[in-house]
Amino acid sequence: MGLPIRHKTKAVSHKKKWDKNTIVEEAVFVTDYALKNKKEIRKAEALLSKLKTIAKDFNKTTETKASAGAAQFVNKIKAQGYLNVEATSLDEVLDVTLRELFERRLSTVVYKAGLARTPGQARQFVVHGHVTVNGEIVTAPSYPTTVKDAETVAFIGSSTLADEAHPERNGAPEAIVVEESSTEDEAVAEEASEESTEEVKEE
Repeated sequence: MGLPIRHKTKAVSHKKKWDKNTIVEEAVFVTDYALKNKKEIRKAEALLSKLKTIAKDFNKTTETKASAGAAQFVNKIKAQGYLNVEATSLDEVLDVTLRELFERRLSTVVYKAGLARTPGQARQFVVHGHVTVNGEIVTAPSYPTTVKDAETVAFIGSSTLADEAHPERNGAPEAIVVEESSTEDEAVAEEASEESTEEVKEE
């Protein structure tokens, strides 16, 4: 029997593990994007580092910077949604942040598309197999959704969530309650003002 294979760690090591600002910043990421744990942040950091390394390699000389490979790389990043459509240079790839990467997660796309009320609910819908991309069920919240794929994100036809009237898809019920209470308050105020006006007339 041979020696067991040692797999290389995919995630980068965290150099500021106990830094207060880093802890607070990562806590915001976990909340905003309903991350399972901070390992997802490490994986995103590894991907971001890889993309920037490739961009720097293309940026080393004028020839490689203007090469077809560099243009193809920029177009690929744009198709992934990490860059805006107007982006044309490798320098803009170096400005990409973790937030741009998290915005392309399937759970985030589901939430931004209005198919869920919260990022956590969007993650739950994906994990439970309610969401499809290009007609295929995807159960990974971290699935990198391209700009083209985002247009096909929907609920599977057999899911009860496909019905827009489903209770879990009703948006912001608290806002509706606030609106109803405000209209009732206005009606009560109007009645009170009318009664006071009548009393003044009788006097």
